[in-house]
Amino acid sequence: MTRRAIAVLGYTRSIPTDCPRMHRHRLTGFLARSFGLLATELRALHWRGPRALLAAQTVASVLLAVTLADGLRLTDRWWVAISAYVVMRADWTTSWRRGVQRMVGTVGGAAACLLLVHASRGSVSGTALLLALITGVGVYMALGSTRSYGWLLATITACLILAEATSTQTLWGAALLRVADVAVGTAACILIAGLVHLLRPYWNLPRLDAAQEESPPLDPRTRKARLRRIWQALPAALSIGMLTAVHALYPMPAFPQMLVTIVVLPMIPLRTLLQRDFGEAAVGLRMANRLLGCLLAAVLAFALLPWAGGHPALFLPALAVGVWLASHIHSGHEDTRYVGLQFGIAFLMVFVQDHAWTGELRPALMRLAGILGGVLMLAVLRLALARLRRLWLTHR
Repeated sequence: MTRRAIAVLGYTRSIPTDCPRMHRHRLTGFLARSFGLLATELRALHWRGPRALLAAQTVASVLLAVTLADGLRLTDRWWVAISAYVVMRADWTTSWRRGVQRMVGTVGGAAACLLLVHASRGSVSGTALLLALITGVGVYMALGSTRSYGWLLATITACLILAEATSTQTLWGAALLRVADVAVGTAACILIAGLVHLLRPYWNLPRLDAAQEESPPLDPRTRKARLRRIWQALPAALSIGMLTAVHALYPMPAFPQMLVTIVVLPMIPLRTLLQRDFGEAAVGLRMANRLLGCLLAAVLAFALLPWAGGHPALFLPALAVGVWLASHIHSGHEDTRYVGLQFGIAFLMVFVQDHAWTGELRPALMRLAGILGGVLMLAVLRLALARLRRLWLTHR
């Protein structure tokens, strides 16, 4: 996002933050720019070319993953579909590397969770503290690491498995199912990506230039980098700890979606976080784009669910439409890529049900509420900690 676009959101210090009129102006500017870019991307939608090929690969991998999940009777089909969706990249090497990191992170997170679960002693407070610790350490280690994707998946996996400690005694079974979900989705993606890679020289398939991933700073262990990593990890850890305690008293069906949302949001490239005035801007922009992508995905999913009913013959084409749009936006303008990524993830969370194809809206609404609740929880806690920090600096 350009400096001017971030200024529109009002996170730079030169713009006052206590003026309601200015808040409305920033929101209007953000929405106008975002919808303008999205409209441009939709006008560029085409059935041929490198972006269309990448979208077709992504659709094929998601459909294959869901079909395999049905055949293997996996319950968390949405997680299988998301695994196939997020691993796919235009470049075979990048897809393979992401797939390996996703599997290693998932297995490592599951193993770590099983080793640490006894530390919670089965108590609510112990589970909440352990979840907060896992989140804080995982986010801290992921920021600035060359294997940040693996750390991210390890943290998410450990949180999702440990969160079930309050409701199930078979954590080994939950861990194996979580690994199986990721393995099936990743394998489907790697299979499709590998097939296209092998056929490319024979069929002269178009190639989309792979986006260059931003490298971490040369030394993320400097004092400034450590403080920034701690500041990113602390609100996420506190949010998950508090939500775990609330979930134990008042069970929330969308608790897994909340966990995933809170862990993912702080994951900003450390080089961006260390830039003056752009640390909070990047996090705020990420939250805004995640909300926008989720809301747009919900609109499409809720429109397609009643129409598709309980028939796979209708669900699969509807699923393909949503994934194609998400992949197309994700491979477009740099300022809309994260919106496209979150659009696809939210669409799969809402549209792909746990056990079978169904047109029920209640599970979809619960998952959407989980995503929005996670964003809201993290945003409120970050604001509260920022206010406390300013007060402490003022009176120091």
